[in-house]
Amino acid sequence: MHFTADYTETAELKDGLKVRLRLLTPEDKPLLAAGFAKLSAESRYARFLGAKTALEEHELTYLTEIDQHDHFALGAILEDQPVGLGIARFIRLPDGTSAEAAIVVSDEVQGRGLGRLLLLRLCAAAAERGIERFRCEVLGSNTAMTGLLAQISPERTIEVEDGVMTIDLPLPNVTPSEPQVDHPQGSVFDFLRAAAQNLIEWTESIRFWRR
Repeated sequence: MHFTADYTETAELKDGLKVRLRLLTPEDKPLLAAGFAKLSAESRYARFLGAKTALEEHELTYLTEIDQHDHFALGAILEDQPVGLGIARFIRLPDGTSAEAAIVVSDEVQGRGLGRLLLLRLCAAAAERGIERFRCEVLGSNTAMTGLLAQISPERTIEVEDGVMTIDLPLPNVTPSEPQVDHPQGSVFDFLRAAAQNLIEWTESIRFWRR
């Protein structure tokens, strides 16, 4: 298995910034809290769909004390100092082969390719742990959703119940060392890009920060 406790990777973003990727540990609570404090109000709202000024202790515990199998998370820091820049994680669902996924990137490095790199590594780590699909729940009341999904994810599957759309997106076939590209192809990339641009109206259950 590639993404183990001793996994570490140094990468260079498209503007030359060097970052180091590794799995999260319980010792990362202060780093995570500091990273959250640096997020803009807009980024916090996109994650929480509401105002939130800090992560509580039980949230930090939930986000860092994880088994790295059913609940997996990797993060990116500056190469030469412990400054958190981004986190990607998935949480396995009861069916065993699907998972909810989310990515957060600090405002100062958004648009520089880190989110794409984290997503590539997240997909590869999910696949080696037996995950086949990332699942998302969105509100069916979003009238633009059907057209958006048809455009970005023709291979999706959708179930609708009680006003909620459950969307399964197959994982792309990427390797643990897949080179970073400017525009990764596939429905997972397109869907999460739309989510990052706040074009998707999430349900309450998908707000992974609040678990």
